Amino acid sequence: MIQAIVFDMDGVIIDSEPVQCQIAIDVLRSFGGEPREHELYEFIGVTNRAMWSTLKERHNLDATLEEILERHQEYKKRYFFDARLEPIDGIGELVRNAAGRGLKIALATSSPRFLAEHILESTGLMPFFNAVVTADDITRSKPDPEIYLKAADLLGIDPAFCVAVEDAELGIKAARDAGMRVIAFLNPNSGKQDVSNADFVVSSIRDIDLDKLDF
Repeated sequence: MIQAIVFDMDGVIIDSEPVQCQIAIDVLRSFGGEPREHELYEFIGVTNRAMWSTLKERHNLDATLEEILERHQEYKKRYFFDARLEPIDGIGELVRNAAGRGLKIALATSSPRFLAEHILESTGLMPFFNAVVTADDITRSKPDPEIYLKAADLLGIDPAFCVAVEDAELGIKAARDAGMRVIAFLNPNSGKQDVSNADFVVSSIRDIDLDKLDF
């Protein structure tokens, strides 16, 4: 019996994948790099540190990793703290319904904590989350299962009784390797993602039926 739902954030809670990619493109260009077409979409679900470690070497950027990460954080704050953030259609109802049924709820995001907390507060969903795990809390990025294992541990629930909601191939693998079942949300703004390893696939968050989670 499913006892908890663990949500990814970007592309699941808010439709932020295109914005996240554009911010990364702007940061890359500010250091003299030029992204290949759709290049940033391969890093959906990956922590900023893991992404920039790869991009710094790939584009031969003449800056330290810490300098790049600092600028990336500045760009994120500039956008997300000024923008009106709207949750993805149906996510608010799903979270509230799950909480009302007594399910535990967690966030497992590759974004930094300052951004995760800002988004949950701005969308009014923070009170429903029993645990929040971010890039600041892990040492290994998705597709490593660490972030999902930590979420389950904080909830005090065996991963086998958790279901994850993901929009990205790397996140799906991370949740599956943690021992969770996975619902893949086909967000058209998340790029072409392989969701074949998910247990269930939906094209709308509203298609997630809590009565059928024990699939």
